Amino acid sequence: MSAAGSTTTTLAELAPGPAPRRSAGIGWTLAATSFGFIVVQLDVTIVNVAMPQIGKDLGAGVTGLQWIVDAYTLAFAALLLTAGSFADRFGSRRVFSLGLVLFGLASLACAVAPSIGVLIAARAAQGIGAALILPTSLSLLSHACAGDATARTHAIGWWSAIGGVVSAAGPVVGGVLTSGLGWRSIFFVNLPICAIGLWATRRYVAETVRVAARRVDVAGQVLAIFALFFLTHSVIEAGVQGWTAGPVLSGFAIAAVVIAAFVFTESRVAEPMIPLGLFRNKAFSASVVLGVIMNVTFYGMIFVLSLYFQNAKGYTPTQTGFALLPFVVIMVANLASGRLAKRYSPRVPVIAGFLLLALSSALLHGIDETTPYLRIFPSLLLMAIGAGIATPAIISRTLASVASERSATASAILGAARQVGSAIGIALFGALVTGLPSQLAAGASFSFDLSTLFRLAGLLLAALCL
Repeated sequence: MSAAGSTTTTLAELAPGPAPRRSAGIGWTLAATSFGFIVVQLDVTIVNVAMPQIGKDLGAGVTGLQWIVDAYTLAFAALLLTAGSFADRFGSRRVFSLGLVLFGLASLACAVAPSIGVLIAARAAQGIGAALILPTSLSLLSHACAGDATARTHAIGWWSAIGGVVSAAGPVVGGVLTSGLGWRSIFFVNLPICAIGLWATRRYVAETVRVAARRVDVAGQVLAIFALFFLTHSVIEAGVQGWTAGPVLSGFAIAAVVIAAFVFTESRVAEPMIPLGLFRNKAFSASVVLGVIMNVTFYGMIFVLSLYFQNAKGYTPTQTGFALLPFVVIMVANLASGRLAKRYSPRVPVIAGFLLLALSSALLHGIDETTPYLRIFPSLLLMAIGAGIATPAIISRTLASVASERSATASAILGAARQVGSAIGIALFGALVTGLPSQLAAGASFSFDLSTLFRLAGLLLAALCL
């Protein structure tokens, strides 16, 4: 990655320096930040289908394979808040660039990993890079829109659309690459994407307003990392060991204590990492909760559907990837979200989206191992459209509810909440889909019923608080 510079790249070397050679328009900012979002989203889904080959090649058991996914998720969720705070202090463009460098180098380490231990460590490094990329990409987009709410919603719609298509195509891309070139190719593909994104960012994207005078809240950041680590780790382990297992309950207890310490610390320091006053804003708090509900149900259902297609209906991983392809319509829905928000208000696409989401899961009530795919297909379309309409509006509403200099922190809070929501959804719903095909299908049906209840609660929250 010659474009990334040396492995000793520092924050100082990634300083804004001279202004970009051309005007930093929204289009170039969207393109540059989308390259970062692509690698983040791609590595959430592309790895799953390569697991059997990785295990065979590196001699890894089920636990080792699980940690290939968990290491990325844990590092990603635990460091999002820290990344947002650093971006506010040092500038989002600088931190975003550093994230691309780290993600590219970590991807290279994954691709050449000689053992399962090295691969897990490299995946954790990828998670750290992803944490630096995600909140700063949104902050840079918001900054490029210069306070224009319509432009911001439109840009976030395109940003979400690109990520949605990449997520939906990830299993198929992973299956094709793994079958044709081997599992290491799924990590090599990240290198040119990171290099192009870094070049575009350094050349065309303007730096955000920096709050250089603000001190780094070290205590708050450390407590946030530990709280999210124990919470996310416990939720993930609950899906394996059960929710009442001793280590799981201990992890939740530690997380509760650390969260209480975090709140206490943040309420006492003069310059907190997360100003608790943000949560006094009803729209901000509601948006964060809606983001959690969205990810709990969306990623939980995708996980359940993947197991249902393969273990109940006997699909291959590649067939499962194609079965989930209806989610690519999320791109069209993302773009429609901006138009709805412009014509009415951001509240409308959120309410409409959650209504469609509730309907999509309700239609899957009572499915079993003999249910034909044609019955499931409409639900997948409705879920993609609902999530695609609601998500950009939630993100835009979150950013609009805070001062511009806190946009990176706000997007980091939302991102961390959504990542924890994804882990909760996978653990909660995943624990229901075990056993014989008939038992697995019954558990899947119950998980869809739970999703319907969660989404109806989200619909009510959006109607009352946005």
